[in-house]
Amino acid sequence: MIDPSTGMKPGERYAVESLERTKHFPGFFLDGKYYLSPELMTAVGWLEGQTFYYDELDPTGEPVFPNGIAGRIENLTLILVDGARLNLNEVQYNAREEMTSSEVERRPAPLARQTFHPLNNKLVVITGASSGIGRAAAHAFADKGARLVLGARDKAALDEVVEECAARGASALAVRTDVTNSEQMRALAEQAAAFGDGRIDIWINNAGVGAVGSFDETPLEAHEQVLQTDLLGYLRGAYVALPYFKAQRRGILINTLSLGSWVAQPYAVAYSASKYGLRGLSEALRGELYDHPDIHVCDIYPAVMDTPGFRDGGNFTGHALKPPPPIYDPRLVAEAMVACALRPRPSTTVGAAATMARIAHFLLPGFPNLSGWLTRLGLQHSPQTKSTPGNLFAPSNAQRQVEGGWRTQAHRPSLAVVVGATLLLGAMMIALKHHGSDQAGLSRGSKSKK
Repeated sequence: MIDPSTGMKPGERYAVESLERTKHFPGFFLDGKYYLSPELMTAVGWLEGQTFYYDELDPTGEPVFPNGIAGRIENLTLILVDGARLNLNEVQYNAREEMTSSEVERRPAPLARQTFHPLNNKLVVITGASSGIGRAAAHAFADKGARLVLGARDKAALDEVVEECAARGASALAVRTDVTNSEQMRALAEQAAAFGDGRIDIWINNAGVGAVGSFDETPLEAHEQVLQTDLLGYLRGAYVALPYFKAQRRGILINTLSLGSWVAQPYAVAYSASKYGLRGLSEALRGELYDHPDIHVCDIYPAVMDTPGFRDGGNFTGHALKPPPPIYDPRLVAEAMVACALRPRPSTTVGAAATMARIAHFLLPGFPNLSGWLTRLGLQHSPQTKSTPGNLFAPSNAQRQVEGGWRTQAHRPSLAVVVGATLLLGAMMIALKHHGSDQAGLSRGSKSKK
């Protein structure tokens, strides 16, 4: 029997129409209750008469809809509190009947975690989302139920990530974007806002390239491209995202920086210049946003991560590149991004090695010279190879994935690593000893004056 007030039949499922610039409801109605998915038969909404109550919280823990009332249903039409009208369409769907048993077993099951998750349905933009940290971040936010807009130059790889997010129960949109192009960045923001019903909640600047080689033997165009991507690309991202943040009076900008933001990287001069510059960009933005307490700028400082970056980047050294250990899982950075989205903080370091190197750089005046000598020693002991611009000016032709496979390669530590670790630890001990002696001397001097 059809319910005369809503038009719905008992035992039938009804999906809500999705329109641009309106609230999205990805689940379905069934017998007066609203569910996110067939796999998760836990109601997150319900009907009382014709009134539709929808239990969703924003990142601050406040209800998305005042008093939890999303709207009312009349004759198979959901009329939202803002006046938008969305049709209800009867659907026939049984997830387990349409999947084989092996597919059911392999299907990710994060949906149970996103029912009441604060990031559910938040609009998240990620640049550099086709591989490495960006791809891991897309997966991490998809697991929390966020809506994703993914930008990168490699559209085919982005389409793969969209499918991976869909398998996790999230909606995602791929937008081919070169962060060195201002118009494409504006278009990314516009399409993201349209996909997010006029909102952009979180913007993650993550696209990055690198060029390794002696400063004067690396083409000037390569240096310029690194700066355009790793520094100006982030500036462009902030520039197009902030107007939306200010209009909605809240938003989170997350920048992927690096250990190289504190410790200069010899033979990667443009990369170091970019990462040092990003610290200034973030700090200056925080100063301007002092009267916007709900707009946050968060910096992530990863140590060396197991991404395809060392394989795909520009290499003008004449030798094969291999990241120095310890090498960390890029998913740790993705987890740090999710943590910042939930509890924004200005600075987050990922990987103990990054913290150690930062302390050593602070305590040892000659640390850049030591780093340069170690890098040169490591390169000299690496196999020779041809110079290549890598992915500086075009996407890599190699397979796009989260990990670079460096942690699975069994190898003994190189001579440079062994010597470097010994020198670094020894130098830190000496520096700390001298630092303690200096402090003790100051204390004694202070007491003698008394």
